[in-house]
Amino acid sequence: MGRSGQDARRVVTLTVVLAAQCTAWLPKWAPTYNMSRSTIFMPCNDSGFTDPEISAKWGVVDFDWSNGKRAWTMAKPMDCEERLVEQAALVKSVNPTAKVWVYRNLVKALPWYTSVREKLLDPQYSGFFLKFNQSKSAPAPHVPKCAESLVGGPTKCSEFYHDQEQTPQNGKGYTPPPPPFNPGPTTWTLYNPGNGVSGEHPADNLSIWLAPGPATDYATYEACQLAADTAMQTNSAIRMFTWWAPPPTSTTSGTCWFHNHIEMSGGGSYSPEAGHVMGYKGPAADAPARENTGANYNTCIGDCDCGDGLPCGEYLWDHRNGSMLQNFLVNEFVLNPTTGLKNPNVDGFYFDDGWTNKPAPVPSWAPKTYRQCDMWNTGGATEEDFYCVADMGLSQADVNLITQNHNDLMAKVFDAVVANGGFAWPLLTSRSASLDLKNPKPTCAADLRARCSAKGSYHNDTLMFEFTRKTFHDAFPLPYVEQDVAQFLLVRGPYAYIGHSWMGCIQPSGYVTGNSTKGYDRPAALDIDYGEPVDATCTETAPQSGVFVRNWSKASVKMDCNSYEGTITMKAQ
Repeated sequence: MGRSGQDARRVVTLTVVLAAQCTAWLPKWAPTYNMSRSTIFMPCNDSGFTDPEISAKWGVVDFDWSNGKRAWTMAKPMDCEERLVEQAALVKSVNPTAKVWVYRNLVKALPWYTSVREKLLDPQYSGFFLKFNQSKSAPAPHVPKCAESLVGGPTKCSEFYHDQEQTPQNGKGYTPPPPPFNPGPTTWTLYNPGNGVSGEHPADNLSIWLAPGPATDYATYEACQLAADTAMQTNSAIRMFTWWAPPPTSTTSGTCWFHNHIEMSGGGSYSPEAGHVMGYKGPAADAPARENTGANYNTCIGDCDCGDGLPCGEYLWDHRNGSMLQNFLVNEFVLNPTTGLKNPNVDGFYFDDGWTNKPAPVPSWAPKTYRQCDMWNTGGATEEDFYCVADMGLSQADVNLITQNHNDLMAKVFDAVVANGGFAWPLLTSRSASLDLKNPKPTCAADLRARCSAKGSYHNDTLMFEFTRKTFHDAFPLPYVEQDVAQFLLVRGPYAYIGHSWMGCIQPSGYVTGNSTKGYDRPAALDIDYGEPVDATCTETAPQSGVFVRNWSKASVKMDCNSYEGTITMKAQ
């Protein structure tokens, strides 16, 4: 729910666990057909708490660990776990009926969670965590064991395996270039160092472009700046370039990007990241402010504090441990009364990531060059460094055992969460769509024929019906609001929610990471009272007509798949 930049990772299906279930997972709370309460939302604000007045309008609201990252990365030690509960309490104070879920990861052991950090620092729990390959003949790992201080502090090292893919990094004070600072439409204003496209890919986002030609064309930022000047002659949307000399700093090649606004977790400012230079040419009022703290939301001021002597990183639970680890994760990490489900402000969880014992394909939303640990020939952990299995010295048998035990754990976790009155995102039956990856229009009739049944999964499961996105990484404006709401009312059962899954965090500039428009859309149709369904299910008006209808107490709903038009006609009351 937090990765760097786009954080596209979010959809992990625990197929093995859920396939073993013979019946649908349903919450213990009462069902509702109230439309405003039949909504779901996964917001995030990098710079602080998400506005509870906005969040509380949704029936289910789920918060990622990236939420409030600016604040908790500065805490000493970091306190992400506690701040998630504070955020939940803020929403409950506005709307006590809202169901608030928070983030948990039972694959990665994230030390910015207090309860995880305590175990990482306690030697008697060392068996809870996977280690770097301990063989004396093991090659050097692909990720560092140590984090060096940039402010004269001690170097921190750990033999527990950890990567830095989405990890807050040590920072230092940054002195901006001397005045004058006069951004404008005719000259380039440089931010050096400066990274304005952290975590983004031009294939993912229509507001970012990769400069043409080989990397050897961009050995200097000046070459990138010149290429941007040329590109701006035919693409008026370009206002910025970001140049990167990939580590170790290269003198012969670089990467050059063009973009039209900040695309990273700094929002209205930018990341003063070593090896990068950003340039801006455009209206002075739109120029990014010069960062004067040396920090962005993924960079600490000075040394990050993930615990005494502990480098920040994404550590991994060792599920070969067995019952002792499982008991801790279920009864303490998930159910505890302070930050877990037994806290009255917490109603459920987003459980992220997974293990696989077979190599995974490149996801449909990712660039072809995307590589992660689960793509290794043995399989592995999702969203971890590609070489993680090799760097830990794991065999296929090890990965098999970890995968099986993790699946067993998740079955116990789901049982415990539901038994204690909560629910979890992986238990939702999800409908997702976007015009670039999964346009719902061509399959409309076939989909509704399958769903207009009292035995259909949408009707009997807990449904998460996601609004169709414009593109997967640039959702707004939503292209099919009327059609989506109509189809939701046609197919939904007593436990159903319509809304948004993970999109990224909102920035101080108002942009959601990766989106070319500001803010999250909440269509007005979500606040209309349609009553309750009169018809048990939707029906097709005639065989193969492609027109589907369902009668509600306060509305008549129709979806014509031939014209792809949804109609909701309110009844006179």
